[in-house]
Amino acid sequence: MSLIARHFESIGLPTLILGSALDILTAGRPPRAMFVNYPLGFESGRFGDKTDQFAVVRQALGGFESITTPTIESMDFEWQAGWDIVNEREKNTLDSRSQRTTEPQYQTEADRRAAEN
Repeated sequence: MSLIARHFESIGLPTLILGSALDILTAGRPPRAMFVNYPLGFESGRFGDKTDQFAVVRQALGGFESITTPTIESMDFEWQAGWDIVNEREKNTLDSRSQRTTEPQYQTEADRRAAEN
């Protein structure tokens, strides 16, 4: 997505990426991005919670006005305790993804070098 966003920006089309994986956003270096500290797949808000979804999307769209240079801006949302996620592959079990890290992660050393250039 970041490559596509950079291309669109280069031809004058403004873009904004809303993401919840800070390491991926950082590695992709998008021209304009908003980071929401929600689990992957919930970037636009908690499932079924229209109030939360509207608030997330509304604040994200504000990035078109507040971000004037390439950056990733953090949003004011935190996933609340008790908002459990059900893993679709294993019905009725809580999601067991690993903890987040702020360090970019790459599949290969060549990928790391390419992303840093």
